[in-house]
Formats: sequence, C-alpha cells, structure tokens
Amino acid sequence: MGMVEYRLRMEAFELQQVLTSQHIAEQAWANQTVQATTGERHPKPKYKKFDQFFDAQEHVDAVRSAYEPDYQACSKRVKNQNRAEILLARSREFHRLKKAGKIIPLAERKGE
Repeated sequence: MGMVEYRLRMEAFELQQVLTSQHIAEQAWANQTVQATTGERHPKPKYKKFDQFFDAQEHVDAVRSAYEPDYQACSKRVKNQNRAEILLARSREFHRLKKAGKIIPLAERKGE
C-alpha cells in the first residue's frame, strides 16, 4: 500500500468515525430531550435544534481539512455567506426606506 492510498483510507476511516459519533450523539440527543431542561418553574429544552448539540458538518470539515490542504470548510462558509447576504439585504432595505422618507434620521428624532 502506497502513502497516497494510506492517507485516503485514513481519511475514510475518520469520516466513518464522524458518522459513528453522530449516531452516538443522536442517541444522546434523544436522551437529552427527555431529561435536560433549563429553568425550574417552566422548564424548556436546553437545545432547540440537533445541530446546536452536535454539528456533524463541522466534524467532517475538520477531518477533510486535515487531509486536503485546499479544502474550504462548508459549515463556516455557508454561515458567513448567509450572514453577509442578510446584512446586505437589510442595508439595501434601510437605504430604500430612508430614500422614501419612511426612516427619520437619528439626529432629527432627538430634536423632537
């Protein structure tokens, strides 16, 4: 077995370990949803989404970035891209409303 094949098999093994960890985390998630709560009077679940408890894509990104030098993490790229798109959309909406006269500048509001 050559070094390239060895590295490929190691990457595959570690990705398989991520899936095993995900299955364990899913079992823990099911257990947690029954038991773990916050608040004493009105208990609420500690985690609302499974991704808050175990982010499998983050673990896959860590494994792949260790073996592939030019790999870009999908989970962080998507989150940052979504944030940038949301910020850009909000900025455009703000400028549109300001131009239409529906938003009063802060300096003018304080004078009232």
